[in-house]
Amino acid sequence: MFAIFAILNEIRSENLFANRLYLAHSIPDLIPFQMIAIHDFLKKPLQEPFYGVIGHPVAQSKSPLIHNLALKHHAMRGSYVALDTPGSTYAFVGKLLSLKTFRGLNVTIPHKSRIMEALDVVDTLALEVGAVNTVHPARNGLAGYNTDVAGFVETLRPHALWLTGSPAVVLGSGGAARAAVASLLELKVPQAFVVSRKPREISAAWPSRLNGVEVCLIGYEQLGAALREASAVINTTPLGMFPNPGRSPVPFNLADELKGRVCMDAIYNPLETHFMKQARNAGAHAVLGGLTMFVEQAAAAFRIWTGRGFPKQEAAEAIRKSLSAQAPG
Repeated sequence: MFAIFAILNEIRSENLFANRLYLAHSIPDLIPFQMIAIHDFLKKPLQEPFYGVIGHPVAQSKSPLIHNLALKHHAMRGSYVALDTPGSTYAFVGKLLSLKTFRGLNVTIPHKSRIMEALDVVDTLALEVGAVNTVHPARNGLAGYNTDVAGFVETLRPHALWLTGSPAVVLGSGGAARAAVASLLELKVPQAFVVSRKPREISAAWPSRLNGVEVCLIGYEQLGAALREASAVINTTPLGMFPNPGRSPVPFNLADELKGRVCMDAIYNPLETHFMKQARNAGAHAVLGGLTMFVEQAAAAFRIWTGRGFPKQEAAEAIRKSLSAQAPG
């Protein structure tokens, strides 16, 4: 049984070569690759503090890039490593969490729900969303949080007045969609149309209200009507993500309905997705990419672990440079 506590209010590489060097400084004998398998990592002499991200795949994660930048910014000991953890090696996570040098963990697909079983306390918001993306070895045991919610809130906050009182459309119905819906309460958005290709099949997994926001599950055949009611449209699907950037969850014939809406894509690679281009061409009120969200959720996690601020502008610029360096041509 989880102990439950409320989240604190305040928790709410310049190139490819540099992106692969982040481990060499603090963890002896660790090959300085961008990613390492979790079982290989645990074979190393881990005498220095470490942070990391588990999931599969994690090879393209920019979390090591920006968290190591933050550690360097504060002249803190330790390193942040991407730990490839497919389901077949998840059993190693328990050992990882028990190490004396463990300081913090991010969790991504496919372990955001499963990790909750290993925790002593889980934040109420994470319980509501049904997913943990941040683990902290606190005094009262291993604690789990969901900072994706803070990422959505801080990205959308500059447009809160535009959003207040009107529904939002959330494209997709996975974990990111649940975090997006949960973020809407703070923005005074009363209702979310959650768009799924199989709304009936997933209805049992979704509550009628999530963090105080009314949830209305709909299919894509109802998207047009929902867009006409909404003031915000949030894409949480992978459509448009690298390496398939030419895709969008919004059909061509409905793209004009994005006019006057606040349109946000949770994807940050590429920096401008096809959905964002549709919104810009339609005359959206605002077009927001996933880079801000990614940096904000990282900043919230870093504060939970260290109690310190995050160099957000430097982190965003580092990601931009890294993405530019790996772009073809």
